[in-house]
Amino acid sequence: MSNRKAFFALVFIISCAGGIIGVSRARRGIDINKALDKNNVVHVAIIGSGPAGLSAAVYGARFKRNVLVFKGPKPGGLLTETSEVENWPGNKTILGPVLIADMEQHARSLGVTCVQDTVESVDFNQFPFVLHTQQGDTIYALSVIIATGGAPLFLGVKGEQEYWGKGVTSCAKCDAPFYKGEDVVVVGGGDSAVEEAIQLAPYARKITVLVRKDRMKAAQSMQDRLRQYPSITVLYNVEIKEITGDTNQVTGVSLWDNKDKVLKQMPLNGVFLAIGHKPNTDVFKSSLKMDANGYIKLVDGRTQKTSIPGVFAAGDAEDNYYRQAIVASGSGVRAAIDADAFLTEIGLSLSVQEQLRPHLFSAASLETTVKEVATVAAFDELVASGALVVVDFFTPDCPSCNELEPIFNLVARDYAHVAEFIKVDAQELIDLSERLHITKVPCVMIFKEGNLVASYRKVLSKEELKEAVDIFVG
Repeated sequence: MSNRKAFFALVFIISCAGGIIGVSRARRGIDINKALDKNNVVHVAIIGSGPAGLSAAVYGARFKRNVLVFKGPKPGGLLTETSEVENWPGNKTILGPVLIADMEQHARSLGVTCVQDTVESVDFNQFPFVLHTQQGDTIYALSVIIATGGAPLFLGVKGEQEYWGKGVTSCAKCDAPFYKGEDVVVVGGGDSAVEEAIQLAPYARKITVLVRKDRMKAAQSMQDRLRQYPSITVLYNVEIKEITGDTNQVTGVSLWDNKDKVLKQMPLNGVFLAIGHKPNTDVFKSSLKMDANGYIKLVDGRTQKTSIPGVFAAGDAEDNYYRQAIVASGSGVRAAIDADAFLTEIGLSLSVQEQLRPHLFSAASLETTVKEVATVAAFDELVASGALVVVDFFTPDCPSCNELEPIFNLVARDYAHVAEFIKVDAQELIDLSERLHITKVPCVMIFKEGNLVASYRKVLSKEELKEAVDIFVG
């Protein structure tokens, strides 16, 4: 065959392939022109703001795509609960929250929009993909990157739920200051358990790390750090069978020695859980293929593609093996590259981007009516006024407090005409915290006619908080 004939044959084959691809896209309902009929459109929607999500955001912005990051219920992910990070290339040591803040600032400097909102439901059966958020927005995404990370596991023993927020917690970074001079245990044998113990060291009198097996699985460098703290000891071959208390506060645990087969009682004031995590993927269960443990399955080998074309996953939502921040970051980069290739494939050219500009999502800032009370006297005066007062007790470095903040602000705006919504730094006003027996943040308290009428030691959903306020309105 001559070179000329070979050339035209190749053109014919490519044309046919293009037609086949076009038919395939039509079959999937992926038509870029459908976005022109929508508002609140984004090129790349990233669900999650940990290392995976923020790395994806940086690359998405560098590809000149419109990128929206939903910071989610735990802004910054699990890295915000760590202290020193010593394995991030280029930094001998850096605080986890500082690293996340730097990554977010980098993304924002490239034009990425980050919103304090959570995706509550998705519809991947239509295009553009539909995302419904906690604050009531409906977003139409041309591509989606899921980087929702993981959440702490629980022991499942008697007393665990009863004393949650009353001595049982999973965040030393949030609650350590409330255990000054107390005896506490940290449950777990991994890096997270070591982190929890070290964060407790400046406050608690005695910290005991309870390890179920005969050795820790934490990195040796992490175990070496433990030896620098005389207040920290490690017990091996032990399991908590029950958490006990006086109805108001934890007073001890029943500890099973699985080597000597003996049940012991250990008096203490706090139980910090660090026994692992599960992926935050429940919202996607009916949409994507997952394994038995809820991790999103990837397809096509070395990609971050999920079972839905145009939807990608990165980090601990899909990785059940490596579980390292730098690996999550790398997978976020891969997801962004895959998403960009997808957008190019479906025809998101520069000219189409220009046509879509008037339809893009714009983050409107919500005005909040929440005031921060800085003195005990001011707090007492407000409560004594007899008004209905809803209080969010928080600490600045608490990831769960960050999770509650947008929910609290949103409900405060809706109920501004019937109640006073205020914030109190529980660590700054420690005398007030002790008087009200606050040992865990966030903690929402409701006062009416000068009396405490309700208390919630957890992150309330928008519906739960509204229902709590409704009980005392009128």
